[in-house]
Amino acid sequence: MKTRRVSGFSLTELVVAMAVAMILMAVGLPYFLRAYHSYQLNSAATQVADILRLTRYEAIRLNKIANCVVGPDSVYPTMTNASMTDVNGKALTGLGSRAILLGSSGNLVNASSLPGAGSLPSAAALGATTPTAVPPSGGTIQFDARGAVTSGNVTVFYLNAPGSPESGVRAVLLMPAGSIQIWTGDSSGNWHQMR
Repeated sequence: MKTRRVSGFSLTELVVAMAVAMILMAVGLPYFLRAYHSYQLNSAATQVADILRLTRYEAIRLNKIANCVVGPDSVYPTMTNASMTDVNGKALTGLGSRAILLGSSGNLVNASSLPGAGSLPSAAALGATTPTAVPPSGGTIQFDARGAVTSGNVTVFYLNAPGSPESGVRAVLLMPAGSIQIWTGDSSGNWHQMR
């Protein structure tokens, strides 16, 4: 009589394989979370740049002044809301109209709370120009019919995610002519323009 051998894994082999997999996950998870939080903060900065850009385009398209109103949301005060309005504060409607709500993945912060905010003007080659920072309490950016910022100032929106300080800081620079740049910074004040 011939015995038939059944092949498979022993319990010891399975436990060792699971232990190796758990160790690899434990090592890789912090890197994954850091990358994920950085992606979310980049996305928040891109959304701010997009609403500014769309408001500018709408001012040019309508050939009249348009505002981008940024501030705390009325329902969720810890979140930043940005919307497009006309010169009277009435929300723009139609296909060109947009509004965004930034969550905990990236909200407006005070420049004074960021250790490297003072070095951004030199990194961005702004010369002696000191940008006007939009505080978390909000502000209104107004574009004229040509798409230029009516204040004539460089405006900066500082964003960070309080729950993930390792993600750094993002800054959205709005130039007087209406061009927009997104910068990323670390806690040491090192700034790099995002591509």
